[in-house]
Amino acid sequence: MKINYIVELILPAMTASLGTIGKDIDTTLKRDSEGFPFFSAKHIKGILRTRAYQFKRALGVEEKETNSFLKKYFGEEGNYLEKNKFNQIRFSNLKLILENKDNLQTGSRYGIRINRKTKTTLPQSLFSYEFLIANNKFEGNLEFNNNICDNKDELRFILACLFHLDRIGGMKSRGIGKVKIKIKLNNEEFGIKKLDFIVDKLIEINDFKTLNSKNLSISKDLEKYSYTLKLEEPIILKEKELGNYIKSRNFIQGSTIRGAIIEHFNRKDFSLDILKNIETSNALKLSEKLEKEEIKLASLFETKYSLKNGKKKLVDKVVETDGEVVDIEDNKNEIKLERASLSSLEISGNEISIKINEKLNSIENGMLFNFEYINDINIKENKDGTQEKIINQFEGDLKIPKNLLKVGDEFTIYLGKYRSKGFGKATISIKKYKEDIINKENIKERIDNLTKKVRNNMLEKLKDDEEKQTDKKRKNIEDELKNIDKYVISFDLLSDLVIPFSEVYDTGEQFLILANLKNKKLVFNSRRSFINIAKLEGYNIINGVRKVDELIFSKGSVFTYNIDDYNELLNELVKIEQDGLGLKKTEGFGRIKICSPRRDAR
Repeated sequence: MKINYIVELILPAMTASLGTIGKDIDTTLKRDSEGFPFFSAKHIKGILRTRAYQFKRALGVEEKETNSFLKKYFGEEGNYLEKNKFNQIRFSNLKLILENKDNLQTGSRYGIRINRKTKTTLPQSLFSYEFLIANNKFEGNLEFNNNICDNKDELRFILACLFHLDRIGGMKSRGIGKVKIKIKLNNEEFGIKKLDFIVDKLIEINDFKTLNSKNLSISKDLEKYSYTLKLEEPIILKEKELGNYIKSRNFIQGSTIRGAIIEHFNRKDFSLDILKNIETSNALKLSEKLEKEEIKLASLFETKYSLKNGKKKLVDKVVETDGEVVDIEDNKNEIKLERASLSSLEISGNEISIKINEKLNSIENGMLFNFEYINDINIKENKDGTQEKIINQFEGDLKIPKNLLKVGDEFTIYLGKYRSKGFGKATISIKKYKEDIINKENIKERIDNLTKKVRNNMLEKLKDDEEKQTDKKRKNIEDELKNIDKYVISFDLLSDLVIPFSEVYDTGEQFLILANLKNKKLVFNSRRSFINIAKLEGYNIINGVRKVDELIFSKGSVFTYNIDDYNELLNELVKIEQDGLGLKKTEGFGRIKICSPRRDAR
C-alpha cells in the first residue's frame, strides 16, 4: 500500500534539524543533487515515530505495548527485517513541488543566544540561517505492507499521527516549521476531517489477494536473463562500519541485487527454498551512451601530473613495468606513475543524523551517525553552460527459477542500508540474456595478444641506449629477459573473489590452488601482478543474521603468470571463465576474465 501526501508550509521552515554549514550563511538549507531543498525521510520517520509514541501514551497504552507497536511499524535499532514479516513503514524524502526553478524563494534570518541568568547576549553568538518561505509545498509517500488492510484501526491511528505533524525541520522552537498535511487520492487532496473516508478508500484500493506462488509452476531449474537497474533514490552500499560511521563501497555487488530480489518475492509469499537458488552478477555501470563501462583493473596506472598537452597518460603495468613516463613534448621530462582510481561510482557526500530520545525529546548521548552515500543522478555541465541530468543505470545478468520472471518484467527493489528511510529504491527490468562467447579459440587469441604486447615492450627496452639506463632499469630488464620467450597469462578479477583461507601467505600460490592449476608449470610473475586484499562484511537476509567476515581478493586484482606452453590448460581456462572461482559464486563473486584486452598507453 502506497500513500501519497502533501506538506504545505504555513510558516517559513528549514529543511533539516542540523542544517548544512555554509560560508556566507552559517546554516544553509539541505539540498539534493539538483539543488532543490528537501526534507529527509529519516527526519519524517523520526518525528512521526515520536508523535505515535506520545499519542499511545496519552491514550493510556502501557509502555510495553507502545514499544511493541513502534517496533512493528518503525523497526528497531540495527534491524530492517523483523522475522521477515516486512511490516515496517517505508518513508520517502519530501521533494519540493516546483513548476519553475526560478520560483524557488528563500530568505535568511539572524539569531543570538541569551544568557538566561543575566538576560544578556552571549559573546560571539550571532549566527544566520537560511529558510524556505511559507506556502511552498512538498510531496512524499509512505509504503505499507498490504496486510495493513487487516489492521484498519492501526492504519487509522498512524494516519492520524501523520496529520498531526504540525511542525517539521530545524529550529522549530524558534517559531518556524509549522505545516499542514493532506493525503492525496486519485489526484484529490483530503485533510484530517476525511480520515475515515481515506482509510476506507485505501483499503478498498489495496485489499486484493496476494499472488499465491503455490498456484504457479515455479521450477528449481534456472533460466538466465540480463537485467537493467535504474536508481530512483540515493544509495548506501556498506563496505565497512567504524563505530557510527559507515563507509560505502563504490560498486553494486551481485549479493546486494540477489538479496533485494529474494526480499521482493518473499514479500509475495514465495518459498525461500526456491528463491535461495537465484544467482546474480555484479551490476556494471552504464555510460552516458548506455554501454557497459570497462572493469577498472589494479594494473592500470596514470601519470601523477598532467603531461605538456594537459592530459594524463594511462599505462597498464602488466604490459609496461616502468615507474615513469617520458613526456617527449616537455624535454623528455619523466613523470611518476600512480594507481588510477578503481571506482565505478563516485561517493557523492556524507550524511549526518542524530537519534532523539522520545521521552526527553533531546539528543541521545553518543547517537551521532555519519555515512557515505551515492546519488541516483549525476549533473553534467555541457560546453554551452547548460546542465544535463544523467540517471545512474547498471546492467548485469541473473539466473532465476523458471516461470518466476519473463522478458519485459519490471519491478521495484530496495538496495543497501537505510532502505526504510529514503535510500536504495531502484527499478529492475528483465531482458533477454546476451551470452558472451567463451571458447578455446577466443582465450587463445587473448593470450597471444597480451604476450605479443609484453614481448614488444621488452624488446623496445633492449633497444634503448644502455648509457641512458639506470642501474634499476637495467636490472629490471635483466630479470625480465628470462621470460621473454614465455607466454603471459593474466587472470583479471571482474568481481571480488571470496577465498576459503583463514590467512593470506602467498597470493600467487593460493590462487593456483583455488583454480586447480597448482601443478601446471605456471610461474607467478610478481612484477606484473597487482593484488588487493580485503575483508568482506555482510548480512544474510534468509537467516536474518550478520555474516562472518571473510577474506577476499578484491575486484580489479590481476594475477599474472608465465608458462612455456599453455595449450594443455585451455580446457581449464574455459571452465574458469564460465564458472568462476572461490566461494559464493551464486552471489556474483569470483568472476574471472583471462587476459582482458589491454589498450595501448594513451
